[in-house]
Amino acid sequence: MLKKNVYLIGARGCGKSTVGKFLAQELGWSFVDADQFLEASSGRSIADIFAIDGEPAFRIMENATLQRIASSSKQVVATGGGVILGKKNRKIMGMNGVVVWLQADQNVLANRIWEDKLAGKNRPALTQQIEGDPQANILSEVKAVLEIRTPIYRQSSEICCNVDEQTPVELAKKIAADLKALNTLEF
Repeated sequence: MLKKNVYLIGARGCGKSTVGKFLAQELGWSFVDADQFLEASSGRSIADIFAIDGEPAFRIMENATLQRIASSSKQVVATGGGVILGKKNRKIMGMNGVVVWLQADQNVLANRIWEDKLAGKNRPALTQQIEGDPQANILSEVKAVLEIRTPIYRQSSEICCNVDEQTPVELAKKIAADLKALNTLEF
């Protein structure tokens, strides 16, 4: 059975949304940002959902959002960084599409998050660390998150691309070529 979507996974700051838009153009498909889809359908920001309802409630909403997205085809989907924590989510993505891991060095991720002034307003903290130097905290948080998630990203993906030294356009072209070589997608 051919798969009908592409799911981009990876840590916050790896470029899933940016690369995803270019990849969708490259494939002639539509682009969906799963976090934006969830926010639009709930009428609330992810940060608000985490703050008011907590992470377990968010993860339930995230799974419902992923199910809705998976019902359509020919989409490049930029997922939230933690989507892979749910076994049901990994199953949906793996059965429905090709999963591509955008891997980045922890320092690259920390710098991108630090430079994104809106990240703290729109997204919850990666961990509960709040003391000391904010920039050092981000790197510490990224390290903690990657320690847990890297094995899951690796296990869940069919394609892995390092994003550190390529432009989003270059990555999109490489991923498109890799996807076509897999010969498992409906085109």
